[in-house]
Amino acid sequence: MSLPDDGAARELIDSSIGITCNWWRKIKHLPRKEVASKLTAQNLNLHVNHFEDIDPATGEPFCEETPFISLSCGTVERETAAKTNFVHTARHTALWFGTRFGQEPVAYLYFCWVILAPRSAVAVEGVAEEVRDLNTYRRYSPYQTEGEVAAKIVVPANQINRCEKWEWDRENRSIRRAWTHPNPGFVPPEALSNVREML
Repeated sequence: MSLPDDGAARELIDSSIGITCNWWRKIKHLPRKEVASKLTAQNLNLHVNHFEDIDPATGEPFCEETPFISLSCGTVERETAAKTNFVHTARHTALWFGTRFGQEPVAYLYFCWVILAPRSAVAVEGVAEEVRDLNTYRRYSPYQTEGEVAAKIVVPANQINRCEKWEWDRENRSIRRAWTHPNPGFVPPEALSNVREML
């Protein structure tokens, strides 16, 4: 996928389309009848652990066909020998990936929310998978400390709060926020709350 420019980064919010998976971006028109066959445990494993490997079914890197969207939510890494926990924040991880591990000068971060499935529910499109949760996803993954949540097909635009552009200065090893583009159509997650005021 080519890197966006400022206009494309803002357009993702302004167009009201939202963040779409690579599969949808590649084929342009989403064939709804094929979605169920894409949302499988095998494809989720390919997305999380073999993202750039060649998919034997298509002969192309799986990242080109993935129906999932990687979101960063942060995580905690336990160092048992040192009896210490290390926090990996969502922003730090997102910036690391957004700058392609410090190789690109710009990263665009989208602040959004998704509904997390309480347990593995890969076939349910409307919920995201908390693939970092070792109580649900117990199989070993070398990427567990990346704190990934896997959304499916699309993160709707009204669930995106804003986009931020960050600029990485490799010489001075510093990163700074250049601008913020808010989403006037954002609906906060509290809209789903079932907590009622006292009568």
